[in-house]
Amino acid sequence: MAWAMQISKTGKADVFEKVMLPVREPGPKEVLIDVRACGVNFADVLMRMGLYPEAPKTPFVPGYEVAGVVAQVGADVTDYKPGDRVMAATYFGGYATQVCCDEVKVLPLPEHLSFEEGAGLLVNFMTAWVALHEMARIREGDHVLIHGIAGGVGLAALQLAKQAGCVVYGTAGSQAKLDYAKTMGLDYGINYLRQDFVSDVRLNVGRRPLDVVLDPIGGDYIAKNRKLLKPTGKLIVFGMSNAISGEKINILKTLKTAVNMFHISLMSLMGQNQGIFGLNVLRLWDFPIMRSSGQAILKAFEDQQVKCILSDTFPLEQAAEAHRYLQDRRNVGKVVLTVAQE
Repeated sequence: MAWAMQISKTGKADVFEKVMLPVREPGPKEVLIDVRACGVNFADVLMRMGLYPEAPKTPFVPGYEVAGVVAQVGADVTDYKPGDRVMAATYFGGYATQVCCDEVKVLPLPEHLSFEEGAGLLVNFMTAWVALHEMARIREGDHVLIHGIAGGVGLAALQLAKQAGCVVYGTAGSQAKLDYAKTMGLDYGINYLRQDFVSDVRLNVGRRPLDVVLDPIGGDYIAKNRKLLKPTGKLIVFGMSNAISGEKINILKTLKTAVNMFHISLMSLMGQNQGIFGLNVLRLWDFPIMRSSGQAILKAFEDQQVKCILSDTFPLEQAAEAHRYLQDRRNVGKVVLTVAQE
């Protein structure tokens, strides 16, 4: 048996409950992992509130990524053995002391990284890598705008974009977050609570259109982002955090966000020669692109060209508090849950 933090019903953070669950034997191509840490993503918040279409029916255990030690492997697994330090994409079920997942979704955890770092880098850096290198195809000298620059994906994308020689703009909700991002290489920051980012970029940076925009916010940001894109510019949308504010669902705001995201004119895209990509990195794990992306990210970490920025860690039992912390936008970097060793 293993224990997990389960969402008993959709709602506020207090819907979490600690439960005991049976642990199944790994299949021929599966790996059973003793979890040491698991990542918390904004998608977890959305699914807890009932705003994530792909989430299983309640009750279920959320969690997209873990790091830990291999406990057991299936008969056909060749790359891992019991005792190996690994990180893995779980596609639900990660808020638990043990998880079983496909070998293809497992990567070795470099020795110089902690379990907390391993649990905090996988989804963020995979999202940033696919957005920038596979979809946007960034090049040296490109001008890139990253919304939520001080979040987990934001800081990962900032490092990868600077590594590629890009000029990077970013938005955040406080000067402290922008100041931290500047220590990581941010060229120009905008406090979206004080300035309209479209007007700010045009006024203070110049009228050179942007090559790429990374957007986890959605809603009316999509139309605003396009005002700054050049012809052949690319907008990568990988979230809809604009749909919520506070712990309670605002139906009107959620509907408004959805309408803004669902009504995109193909004729307008053609006329302006722009592209919009939608990105859900967890749906890509069964494709070869993820293996090559993961290897490139591992090399960047082994060469210490990038690093995982941890905001705060919480014991797994405090999943509710971790959700509140993330939902209140208090984090600078990744929020991670840790599993105490008995």
